[in-house]
Amino acid sequence: MRTSCSLRGILFVHCLALAGVMGLVPRAARAQTVRPAVVEYPVQGRGRFELVNETLFPLTVVLEPRGFTVDEQGNLTDLPLDTANVELRLSAMSFRIPPLGTYTVSYEAKARQLPAWFMVLAAMTGARTSAGLNVRLELPHVVYLLQKDPLARNAVAVRAFDFDSAGHKAVLELENTSDALGRVLASELSVDGKRGAPFGGFPLFPRSRRRVEVPWDGHEHPDRVVLRFARFTIDERRPVIAADD
Repeated sequence: MRTSCSLRGILFVHCLALAGVMGLVPRAARAQTVRPAVVEYPVQGRGRFELVNETLFPLTVVLEPRGFTVDEQGNLTDLPLDTANVELRLSAMSFRIPPLGTYTVSYEAKARQLPAWFMVLAAMTGARTSAGLNVRLELPHVVYLLQKDPLARNAVAVRAFDFDSAGHKAVLELENTSDALGRVLASELSVDGKRGAPFGGFPLFPRSRRRVEVPWDGHEHPDRVVLRFARFTIDERRPVIAADD
């Protein structure tokens, strides 16, 4: 997320992270929502998403299709849409949402080469903070177009499952050795079968690695991680090491 404020009193909030950042956004910005935020379709997609205005101000919305990449650390970088590969048709490119209103956008998407992924970035302006600053918020609707054959269990390798005592966090490294795209839909850390700590889902891109760091404040270090994909589950264990006194 990048935030900047100009001398003309405009607050810009750029929300491209796919989880857990909305608590850092001013209240006026949190009152706008895109749902669903992430979807996936086999081969090609015909879908819709809603933009919700929970403020008392009318909002002007401009849509921009964008590509993106995600590095091993989970950092997202947006790119121009690869129009040579992805064909996208949106029912609207700009519109206004009345106070406390909702607007639905329909679309059709297909790709010449699968898998493919992109996002529709909705730039929403018109809301104000309690201090009177205008807010410009960008929210993504992320689309994954999957290959015909789903990601297989034998294509996913757990390269590391460690604990960083100084940083109080579990460290997990996964590798996708195939040309398929898959997503971890749900995940959980636990210790000795006593405690579960869900930490959300994330994509696993073709021929790539992903490092995930999960805060952990328990007295014992986690010894088990469960990762649930659409068609299989990975259940990985490591020796329990008691935390230092």
